[in-house]
Amino acid sequence: MNRVSLVIFTCEGREHLLSKTWKSFNAACGFKFDQVILAVDGVIDSTIMNLINPDQVIYGFKRKGYVISIKNTIINIKTEFFFWLEDDWAFHTHVDVPYYTSLLNQHTDWAGIVYSKYGPLTDDFKKEQLGQNLFLNINGYSTNPGFNRTALICEGFAAMDNSRKMEGEKETGFENFLTAYFNRRSVKYALIDPIEGIAISHEGYLESTPRNWHMISSLEKKTEKHLLIFPEPSMFRRLYMILKLIRAFCGLAFRQLWNNEVYEMCFRIIAISIATKQDERKTTSHHDSDR
Repeated sequence: MNRVSLVIFTCEGREHLLSKTWKSFNAACGFKFDQVILAVDGVIDSTIMNLINPDQVIYGFKRKGYVISIKNTIINIKTEFFFWLEDDWAFHTHVDVPYYTSLLNQHTDWAGIVYSKYGPLTDDFKKEQLGQNLFLNINGYSTNPGFNRTALICEGFAAMDNSRKMEGEKETGFENFLTAYFNRRSVKYALIDPIEGIAISHEGYLESTPRNWHMISSLEKKTEKHLLIFPEPSMFRRLYMILKLIRAFCGLAFRQLWNNEVYEMCFRIIAISIATKQDERKTTSHHDSDR
């Protein structure tokens, strides 16, 4: 049987989504993975660690974007194949790891086999059949839940890392880059036709990740400034934020005396504050050593 890892990607503030995804995935997949990696962009509640109990955690205390999180994670995968799982999916079908990884074994020019959130597939998705209920993914590379060939994914991200030095490529989304990269090498991504109903559903529509965190430019080491999820605020808005924080913290300080949920929220705020200070000290120390 093939050795397979499970790689879970998440970021701060999405514990509620990850918890539901993990429970749904466990109900759909009873496979014993050789390695479970949890990749975290930012800071998350420790209860999630206890829930998943990963073999390895790739942690970034300061959010630097999805691309960097992926890049730092995939180099730690020790198996030939891995299952890619983001934190906002629900599963409505059995996840047959042995079957689909055996197909990857047979087709060395396939980078991955992914589930579709649509189903049954319409003729628009069935341009080229690759196998039983399998079709060439017309959208190319995908981070939908699915089975991936580790070597090819690492190769693609290494090429992306080199391309960030080219001006024309910097504002390219990583999915588009990898689609073009694999197409040039005749590497394919297969899409599973669920036949009846849908296999997976996306639960994170109301949770958005800014597009600049998906761009190749986010790999630039010189970009140490935290990437905001909204436009850069003016100084007036920053000063006004101080007043709002004082009011909010005073309210939370009293409510945590009798409300467990508020206490937990306060605990997380303190933990994030401590982690941020530690990260700032490391950054300052790093800059001093470079002088």
